[in-house]
Formats: sequence, C-alpha cells, structure tokens
Amino acid sequence: MNSRSTPRPARTLLLCLHNHQPVGNFDFVLERACQDAYIPFLETLERFKGIKATLHYSGYLLQWLAENSPEVLRLLKEMVSRGQVEILGGGMYEPILALLHPRDRLGQMQALAENIRLQFGRHPEGAWLAERVWEPDLVQSLASAGASYIPLDDYHFLRAGLSPEKMDGVYLTESDGATIRVFPGSELLRYLIPFGDVEETLRAVDRMTSRAVPYPAAIFADDGEKFGVWPGTHRSVYQEGWLRRFFEGIEARRDWLTTMTLGEYVARAPVRGRIYLPTCSYVEMGEWTLPPAAAGRFGNLLHDFRAGRMREIKPFTQGGFFRNFLGKYEESNQLHKRVWWVSQRVEEASRKSGDEAGRDSLYRAQCNDVYWHGVFGGLYLNHLREAAYVNLLRAEESSDRVLHAGKAGWTETVKGDLDLDGGIEVLLKTAALTLFAHAHDGGALTEISLPGRGVSLAHVLTRREEGYHEKLRKGSGSFDGSTSIHDVIALKDPSVLSALSVDPWQRASFRESFYREEDSPESILDESARPLCVTANREARVDILRSGSKIVLNQQLQLPLPADGIFLEKILEINAGEEGFQATYRFINHGEGTFSGWLASEWNLNFLSGEGTDRRYEWPGEEALLSSRGMTAGLREFRVVDAWRNVMVKAKADRSFSLLRYPIETASLSEAGAEKIHQGVCLRLLFPVRLPPGEYEYYSLFWSIISVVP
Repeated sequence: MNSRSTPRPARTLLLCLHNHQPVGNFDFVLERACQDAYIPFLETLERFKGIKATLHYSGYLLQWLAENSPEVLRLLKEMVSRGQVEILGGGMYEPILALLHPRDRLGQMQALAENIRLQFGRHPEGAWLAERVWEPDLVQSLASAGASYIPLDDYHFLRAGLSPEKMDGVYLTESDGATIRVFPGSELLRYLIPFGDVEETLRAVDRMTSRAVPYPAAIFADDGEKFGVWPGTHRSVYQEGWLRRFFEGIEARRDWLTTMTLGEYVARAPVRGRIYLPTCSYVEMGEWTLPPAAAGRFGNLLHDFRAGRMREIKPFTQGGFFRNFLGKYEESNQLHKRVWWVSQRVEEASRKSGDEAGRDSLYRAQCNDVYWHGVFGGLYLNHLREAAYVNLLRAEESSDRVLHAGKAGWTETVKGDLDLDGGIEVLLKTAALTLFAHAHDGGALTEISLPGRGVSLAHVLTRREEGYHEKLRKGSGSFDGSTSIHDVIALKDPSVLSALSVDPWQRASFRESFYREEDSPESILDESARPLCVTANREARVDILRSGSKIVLNQQLQLPLPADGIFLEKILEINAGEEGFQATYRFINHGEGTFSGWLASEWNLNFLSGEGTDRRYEWPGEEALLSSRGMTAGLREFRVVDAWRNVMVKAKADRSFSLLRYPIETASLSEAGAEKIHQGVCLRLLFPVRLPPGEYEYYSLFWSIISVVP
C-alpha cells in the first residue's frame, strides 16, 4: 500500500496557559500584568480564530479581573462562547491541594467551579493543579470535584518510566475507585515557548506529533505570565511579534496540524493507557525544595540535561519533594499548621451554627505562593505572608465568635505539638490577642496577632543560605526576553549582596541572649561580641495558669552560664479584651557565685517596610526610620508606629534599658531577578544584670498595641 492511500493521523497542538496572581499581591502588579500580558495575549489570539487554547485563571485573579479589567472578561467570554477557548477549574485561591484536608480540597475546587459557571455559563470539566504538585491520593479529590482531566509535566511521566516518544497523548490514572485523565506537558516546549526561534519551536512540534497513533499531540502547559510579564517578554512576544509569528506558523501548517482545547482532545482521542505517577512536580521544583548544597548540585545537573548531556539518567533523578518546604522553612510549616488548625475551627463553627463566614478567608490563607520559594519570591515576599496571616486571622475570628457564642471575655489555651515538629507549643488566645510560644525553643514567640484587626506582627523571615546565593556572589546576567528566568540570575540592585546573611536560629520574639559585663552595647549591636549563652533551641518547662479573664504562661529554663545554678523564668500574662501583654523575666541564682553581665531580650517584628515616615521608631526627643540601625541608651519606653496598618506598638519596661535596633533584610530571587527585601526589624532590649548567690530579680516589659492617632 503506498503512502497516498494511508491517511496521516490528525496531529494536534494543545496550548494550555495558567494565569495566576497570589492573594495579597499589589494592585499595580496585577494592572501591569493585565496590560503587558493578559490583554495583549487575548487580543492576539482573537485575531487567529482558528487557533484554540485552554486557559486557567486562579480565583483571586478572576475576581480581580471581573472588578478591574472588564476587557479581559469580554474577550474571554466571546472566545469561550464560540469554542475557541476552554476555561479550566482548580483550587479557588491556587492552593497546593495535597497540603489540604480533603474537605478543603473539595471546597476550593467547588468555589472556583461556581465562579467560572457564573462568569462563563458552564461548569469546568478539567482542572489546573497548582505547581503541578501531584500526589496519588489526589485522584479521589479531583474526581469528587468533577474534574475529568488535568495537565501535568512530562517529568511526572518520565519518573513513572514512560519513554519520551510516548508522551504525545492523554493517559488515565486511578486511585480508591476513582479515575482521572492526565496530560504530559512538554518541558522542551516550556523552554522554547516563547523563548526559542519560532521555526525551531514548530519543528519540535512536528517531531512530537510524528508517531502513527490516533491524534498524536504536542502538549504545552505553562504560565501565561511568560507572555509579557517575565522580563523582556512583552517586547519579544508582542512588539517583536513572536506570538503573532508563532500563530501564523500554526496556520500555515493547517493541512497537517490542528489545535484543540484539552476538553475536545479528551472527547476525541482514546487514552494511551493506564499509568501510575509518583509523587512529583515539575523538575525545577525538585531543585528548589532541596537544601542549598544539594540544590546547587541538582541545578547543575538540570543545566546538563537541558544542554543535552546525560539525558539518559533524567528519568531516575528525583530531586526534592514539595512537602520538604515545610521542613526547609519553619515559617512555612508554622503557617501551614496554623491554617490547618483554623480549618478545623471553621468546620466546627459551621457544624454548630451553619455559619460559613470564615470559609472564604480560610481558602485565601491557603494560597500556595507563601509556602515555598524558588525562582519566584513566594515566602520571601512579606506582603504575601501578611495576606496569609490576615486571612487566617479573619477566618479564626469568625469561627471564634460562633464557638464562644459572641462573648468578649473568653480566654483559651492549647498545649501540644501544634506545628508537628516534635516539640511542645502553647497557643494563648483571647478575642483580642493571639500568642504562639515554642517551649522547645526557649519559649520564643513566632506569632503575635490581633484577630479583631487582622494584624500579625511577628512573621519575620529568618535569613538563610539559598542554593542560588553562590551564583549571586560569582556574578549575574541579564534578561533580554530570549532567555528563560530558569537559566539566568540578574541583580535588580547591587546592594542585594549586602543581604547575604545567615541567622543561627529562627527569627522570633521573647528570645534571650546573655553577654559578659565587659561587652559593650556597640559590640553586641554589630555582633562582634559573642553571647555566653542563648535560649534558642533550649527546652523550657511549661505551666499554664488561668484565673478568670487572665492567662499566665510560665516557662522555666536552666541557663548554661559561667555562674552555675542560674535559672530563668519567662512569664507571659494576657487579659481578655486587651490588645497587649506583659512579658516578665525572673532570674534566680541557686549557685555560689555572682553573675554579672547583660540580658538581651530580643523581639523581631514585621511592619512590612523599613522606609517612609508612616512607619518609624519614636522615643523621647527623637524619631528614626525602621530601616535605621543604632543604639539608644537610658530608655524606659519606646514606640513603633505603623500608620499604614493603623497600629502603634508601645514597649515599656520597669527599669532602664538600651535599645539596639537593626532591619532584617534578605537576598531573594524573583522572576525579575535577585532583590533585597525588608523582612522586619530586630529589637534588642539590653539590661544590665548583677545577681548575687541566693537572690532573684524581676525584669518586666509591657507591650501594648493601640491605634495610631490621626
């Protein structure tokens, strides 16, 4: 039989774009993304009515577009109505579904599906899986939410043992009696589109669709922000015409190449077979979740793969596992476990009264970006952490109103391994204040929150070594729109290099260090003086006393100081209804020698920015920016003003102290390059201590949070 009598199988290009903005992102960022990417992409696609695409918009972005960019919704509705575009569902606020309780997985997906139905008049059949973080037990959750198919990455399929030439269609997987279809999105196309030569990209599509099987497909599934938001791409994609030429190239091949939405393809093409995918994400995620040294080595290996070297071993390389971000970053784990705990509270409130007021805020707090860090800022962006805590507190406050029957004078304590790290934590709660203490970390506080205001003050990110820091030290490149952000690191500001510091322990409050009597406050500030001991990572014995509207948390530690027998009691006292607390130190000398030295009581607080007169220090006769560094002696009190959030934090002591202050800044990576980010301020209240044998001494701090007077 000659070739003319053998019809060539229909060859398909599947274009799937994921558009997302995290909860809490700045309006100007979304506006720029609209103008630079979302609108011009749709306008270009609209001119090529024969080209079809599958698009996903996370719920926060979709809501913002409906309120602020009707042009995007108008274009989308027109293209959906004529079948040119399919809209994918997923989690409403783009959570990592695997990290959620199954009820929250289902609720998140149902919320976005309903939003899509209201906007476009149809229920989504497929779903986008945030960061393509796949775990096998997701099948049941996805199927229960009505999702019939999802795009993943071809790396998932390589890890399952599938050969690259067979990644040209859709597969089926199952678990617990449920099934779902899965697409292997091409990593090669992720790097070619829109960075490679158009003809080279289309030749790759030709090769990927060359098998004599039903509907051989080349599958592209990646971020829509690559088309205008990533550095240099607005110019290359639109001004220089990359996207127009790409679509023209597809149309020129219409005799053998067609485009479909994912839903159309599933309706026409048979499944290639059944497959069982391992726990996985896209390959770059395996680099970012590793510890720094391993991340650097794995990153070099990925570079070799992309250069065509050692490709045969790629299916056998795993990299890290997404959940290890919860081990890599204490802040991520602590937020995750707090959100999980609040999820239980929201559910209890719902069962008790049917009140769902906190559900949407809970879902917003589950937005994935703030739980990890890679080539995007994510966890390092303090305004995103703030948004997560604000929504956590709103959800918690709503459920507390129900569970405490609307009363104002209640108090609540919870003790146990609350963040599942093997140690004991204590959660102290009133309607006005939440404190989270870690007994196994010297009694330090990692949360100081005001639920009624939706303000959290203690989420200061610890400075760590990251895998890309060594690349920053060695030099940087630049973005020109023809290079993926995965392949180059650019310095947005040379001062980034000054922020490559590493903290010895997690940034927290109510943390103590002790210094020699001869150490000067200046040497303690510049860290040339080494502490005699610190309370970080030391186990404290915990007692909780409750009396009416008062909670007292007492934590006791023995200090390994040169003078033996020195014990420290750390006492927290809060009263229902008060936006403040008392922190007291009681030193007891059971030894035979006198201890003389300095106590540094450390507090790390986040006011979101170090610049601007609306955020400043105040003490008698002087003010200073939060970005300032210095020492002020002879104080009894000081204030930190955060007029942007309308709060003023006032610290008052029962004796004089020296205030040592400096900003906490990190060097972190974003899609625009490496940048320096203000994470908060470190305040060290320095007290002289002289404790003879058999005596004890108290040092008390009174912290209050009040509204800023206009």
